[in-house]
Amino acid sequence: MKKELWRKSVLKRLIISFILILMPIYILSIIIYDLGISTLRNEISNSMVSQLSFYKDSLENDINRVGNLEVELVNDKDLNRLAAIPESMDGIEQMERILRVQQRLYAVKSSSKYIGDMYVMIPALQRTVSSTSVSEFDSDLFEKMKYIDTHPEAELDKNVIKYMTVSYPYAYMTNKREKLFIIVIEISKSRVIEALQSMVQNPAAGVMFVKNSNKSIIAADNNDLNQQVFNKITRKNNAEEIVVNNNRYLAVSLNSSVFDSTLCKYLPEDSVFYALKKYSSWFLLLTVSAVVIIVLFSIYMYNFIHKPISKLAASFKKVEKGDFEINIEHRHDDEFRYIYHRFNVMIENLKALVDQVYKQKILVQRAEMKQLQSQIRPHFLYNSFFILNTMARVGDYDNLEVFTEQLGQYFQFITRNAADEVPIEKEINHARVYSEIQAMRFSNQIKVRFDQLPDEFKDLVVPRLILQPVIENAFEHGLTMSNGQGLLVISFENNENQYKIIVEDNGNNLDEQILISMRSSLEENSESGEVTALQNIHQRLKLKFGSSSGLQLEKGALGGLRATITIFIEKEDQNV
Repeated sequence: MKKELWRKSVLKRLIISFILILMPIYILSIIIYDLGISTLRNEISNSMVSQLSFYKDSLENDINRVGNLEVELVNDKDLNRLAAIPESMDGIEQMERILRVQQRLYAVKSSSKYIGDMYVMIPALQRTVSSTSVSEFDSDLFEKMKYIDTHPEAELDKNVIKYMTVSYPYAYMTNKREKLFIIVIEISKSRVIEALQSMVQNPAAGVMFVKNSNKSIIAADNNDLNQQVFNKITRKNNAEEIVVNNNRYLAVSLNSSVFDSTLCKYLPEDSVFYALKKYSSWFLLLTVSAVVIIVLFSIYMYNFIHKPISKLAASFKKVEKGDFEINIEHRHDDEFRYIYHRFNVMIENLKALVDQVYKQKILVQRAEMKQLQSQIRPHFLYNSFFILNTMARVGDYDNLEVFTEQLGQYFQFITRNAADEVPIEKEINHARVYSEIQAMRFSNQIKVRFDQLPDEFKDLVVPRLILQPVIENAFEHGLTMSNGQGLLVISFENNENQYKIIVEDNGNNLDEQILISMRSSLEENSESGEVTALQNIHQRLKLKFGSSSGLQLEKGALGGLRATITIFIEKEDQNV
């Protein structure tokens, strides 16, 4: 019952409507939040790509510029004189030329923050001239520098990320001629790392160079995370999202042809969206607030609307069941208090109406039934005395004995049973006795066929004397002029909750006007004057069983009147 009320309740509709109103706002908030996160992620990714690309281009441009300066240094006159004919100069001249070469080397070195050292190895002079000093010539190192361009993976110094060498004479001029000198520029690993660190504003981020040849990593913090991040990167020269140790990272990688390496930068998403955590908290608070508002709204609606309405509906149901001893109160001074007050007034009025009208009507109906029923008893008594008089006058003593016995049964039913209603089986037996009495009277003129009462009828309880007057009417008005060929048939029909008792004769004195007059008389409500037997049966059936029951009159298949007693009973109230 409660589930049924919930399905039909106003509270359910109000709560659903409220949720449907809030839902678009909530969904729109989610969409805006997701769009903001997506836009921020794209902007950060693009920023990382731009920053890394700018740094790579700057580094490569700087290295290319330094390389051009290195090539220009090959044509330096002082360097060529020192490398080609050092014996033609005395010590002072050599020193002056070495100083000028040092100045040029220092100028090139100072022009780039990535150069760790720059020097010229001169075999003829047996000296190595750097930007700041002059040292002994290292023949082994010289031999390695000859082939460093073809073996860039050789690590001569762990603090050097790249060697840039230019030798003279050039390789394409001759392969047999000994090198006069080799200019070497060392790109410092530590300085490159310092530049990489300048790109990291977030302590959780990382930047690294990864050699393409041996996959070695150059980074400020050489931990396992760098290697794991690099192994996860799949989209070169682009930004992507990767997951390492259940943590999400934004990663960018760019190829550098100058260093034959891949430049990578990664940043944890948690650190990227750290500033948005407060928005996440606010969004969570919005969700919780929405749920709390819905719950509070539901409780409010339940207490102030649903409970009063349910109480009122339950009260109406009690009234429908006939419980008028009910009084409902409402503690708040609102519309429901007024409705409850008017409901209580209505119940008091209904109680008064029940006492003054309904009960009074029932008493009047019962009195009317008593009055109608009492009109039947003397009617047959008169006819019975006429029949007895006739039998005594003609000397029909044999039939007189049977007739008096039947008449005794008849009046026993009339006088000993004062109840207004009887089982239909007794009513049918009484009508059968009456039919036998009348058949005995008109034995040479009228035949009676009385069918057996079906079992479906035996549980019915009906007003007394509803069938015998119909049979009496057939004898007196339909069959008296039958000239020895009269036929009276009493049969029964049952159709679901309709029970019919049919009395049909073959009288030939029934025309359409008489039938119409008889039908109209059934519905007359005369307060004075004589009430016919058929009319009182019709009225009693309607009083007892309702407007669908009563007496129907029509012309039958035998040619005479067909009177049908219809008893309509609701299915849930079979035992009447």
